[in-house]
Amino acid sequence: MKTADIVGGLIGMLIGVLIFWQSALMPTDVVMKIGPGFFPSLMAGGLFLFSAVLLVNALRGKSQGEVQPLKVSDKGAQRGIVLLAAGVAFVLVLEPLGFVLTAITFLTGKMLVMGLRKPAVILCVPALITASVWVVFEKLLHLSLPAGILSSIL
Repeated sequence: MKTADIVGGLIGMLIGVLIFWQSALMPTDVVMKIGPGFFPSLMAGGLFLFSAVLLVNALRGKSQGEVQPLKVSDKGAQRGIVLLAAGVAFVLVLEPLGFVLTAITFLTGKMLVMGLRKPAVILCVPALITASVWVVFEKLLHLSLPAGILSSIL
């Protein structure tokens, strides 16, 4: 477990630095003094911090547990692969389809892959989450999300 924690900690710290660097390149808002890079830089800082804690604990010999080899036949691994593919598909179709349709479809699919089968929840939750995110970004923060094929409506 120690080697896995060291490698995981270093990779997490590297990703945190790269995200922080990229978010620093984004323009700042003239009025609010923060821009679209503010929240990614917060997340990158958290990733870096917790990855550093993981690394320090591994180096101090406080790692616990054992790493099991990944088996593609495992249900959890299959879900992870499907969700990773869905995340890539989300990014690829975000611009042409728009945020609203893409997010509702992605969240609905994610809920189904994770095993949720309550029809009322599957119909309502993705729409409510998507609407909430859209209102916060579009109306409160005045940051545009891709409208895609719904551009005439939104």
